Amino acid sequence: MISLFFLGIFIFVFLWDFYFRKHWHKHLEVSLDFVQDYVYAGEQAQMTERIENRKRMMLPILEVAFHIRRELVFSDFENTSVSDYTYKRDIFALMGRQRVIRTLTLDCTKRGYYRIDQSQLTTFSLLHRRRFCAERPADTELYVYAKRTDVSKILVACQRIIGDVQCARRLCEDPFAYASIREYTITDPMKAINWKASAKTGNLMVNTFDSTLMEKVMVYVDIEDKGILKYEYLVEESISVAASLCSRLLRQGMEVGIRVNVSEEGQEKQPQGYIKPAGGRKQIAEIERLLARRKTDEAAVAFSSVLAEAEEDAILIVISKNAAENQEAIEKFCGKDGQGIWVVPFPRGEECMAKDSDNVCIIRREVERT
Repeated sequence: MISLFFLGIFIFVFLWDFYFRKHWHKHLEVSLDFVQDYVYAGEQAQMTERIENRKRMMLPILEVAFHIRRELVFSDFENTSVSDYTYKRDIFALMGRQRVIRTLTLDCTKRGYYRIDQSQLTTFSLLHRRRFCAERPADTELYVYAKRTDVSKILVACQRIIGDVQCARRLCEDPFAYASIREYTITDPMKAINWKASAKTGNLMVNTFDSTLMEKVMVYVDIEDKGILKYEYLVEESISVAASLCSRLLRQGMEVGIRVNVSEEGQEKQPQGYIKPAGGRKQIAEIERLLARRKTDEAAVAFSSVLAEAEEDAILIVISKNAAENQEAIEKFCGKDGQGIWVVPFPRGEECMAKDSDNVCIIRREVERT
C-alpha cells in the first residue's frame, strides 16, 4: 500500500512537471516601461514593472530579471547587483489570473541614452526539481539630458555680437509683427492697404510692421579626448554648456544648429552629429537627444575637419577643451570679422592654454575635477 502511495506521488510529480513545462510561460505577459521620456542628469526617473498571469495555473515562484547601464542606479538596492551593468531581479508569486504592477525609482547619475530590450523569466517545477527559463521582448527607452549649467557669460557675448550684426545689416519687415496703421503713400505696395480702415476713414490706409532679424547660431562641440590623461569631466562640461546654450538661445527665438566631431561607424573620416539650424521646441529635443547619445569614449574625428566649412550667415560658437591643438584652426575658422566665440573648459587650478585672440571672443571656464 505504501509503495502504491509513493508510486502515485511519483507519477503525479512527473505528470505535473511535464504539464508545467509545456504551459507555464503561456498567457504570461511582462512589460517594462519608463514613465518619463527624458529627465536631466541628477534627477530621478520612474519605471513600471507589470506582470500579468492570464491563465488559471498559478506560478508559486517567478523571477523577472533585466539589466541596464550602470549609470542608472535603483533607489531600492534589494535584488540588485552592479558590475559592468546594473542587474535587477524581482521575485513574484502569482495566482491564476493575477496582475502585479510595481514602480521602481532610479537615480540618473549621468547623461546618456538608456534602453531595455528584453527581460528574462525563470521559474521552478514542483519541489524545485527543474528550472525553466524564457525571454520576453521589451521596448522602452530613456534619455538623460546633459545637466544644466550657467551660460550667462556666453549669452552676453553672443548678444553683443548679435547687436553688432544687426547694426551692420538692413533690417527686414516681419509680416507677422504688426505695428500700426498710417496713410498711404505712393511708394507703398497695394498688398499693404488695409481696406477696412480705408473704408472707415475715407482715405487709403496701410498696415505697418516692426522690423526684425532672425539670428542664426551654429554651435561646434569638440568631444575628442585622445591624450594619455583623460579629462572626461571636461568633455561632459563641454556637452552641458552646449545643451544649456542651445536651449536658452532657442527659447529666445533664434535659429540654432549644432555639429559634434563624431565619426560614422566604419568611416572614421566622415563626421556625423550634425543638425542644421532651425527654431522651435522640436529643435530643442533633437539637439538634446543628439548630445545625450554621445559617449565620452566614442571615436572622434579631428576637430579641425569639422571646422572646414562655416555655416553661412551664422554666429559661430566653438566649445573645445583642446586649446593647444585647435587654436589656429579655430581662429582661421571664425575669420576676421569678430563673429566667433570660443568656450574653453579647463581644470581648476591649472593654466588655460588658450591665448588671447583679436578675432575670437575667448571665454575660459574653470571646471572642478571629478
